[in-house]
Amino acid sequence: MTAARRNWGYTVDPPDGGWIWIPRPDESVAVWAEQVCEDLYVEGAAAVELGEQLRSFATALLQRAPDLGALWIPDPVYGVLATLRSDRYKLTSTLEEIAEAERSRLEPGLAAPEVGLITLPAGPALRVRRVERQPGWLAGDLLVETVRHLVAPPGALDVDGDPTGIELLMSWTVLHEGDEFADMADQAAGLLQITGA
Repeated sequence: MTAARRNWGYTVDPPDGGWIWIPRPDESVAVWAEQVCEDLYVEGAAAVELGEQLRSFATALLQRAPDLGALWIPDPVYGVLATLRSDRYKLTSTLEEIAEAERSRLEPGLAAPEVGLITLPAGPALRVRRVERQPGWLAGDLLVETVRHLVAPPGALDVDGDPTGIELLMSWTVLHEGDEFADMADQAAGLLQITGA
């Protein structure tokens, strides 16, 4: 039997050097975006464009109040190519039950999601890869691909004593490079570490 762990945390270490952590909720998004552009040596019109992307993505992530959030910018010329966020979630169902619910969540005209139960260093996990429609910024729907890992660290409890896990979600819109992005999401999940007692 696994011992209960109430005082625990976790770290996420993205596998590529192009990740930029979003600002903390008490920091100015605008000041953060300016600093990121400066750190990436982006100036002029390119800084205006990248700054707008940074503010938009960071604000959207911060509205979800995640534990951690990051943007992947391997080359500032291409802007933000992916997002990564992680958060704790209450395990009200087993991973098997969640997997069945995910398999039945189909969108007309899109491929069925890839759903599987896996084992990660941090514990058993559910991995879901899917493409879904999201409202676009300009007009029409935007196709977004995601890989979501729901990790259930053995014995992890929240402050109320309920079983708790970690959700790690990576999203991107460059669908023709989906396998490379999915591989990066899997690497990030493999690097997830549980800390504390």
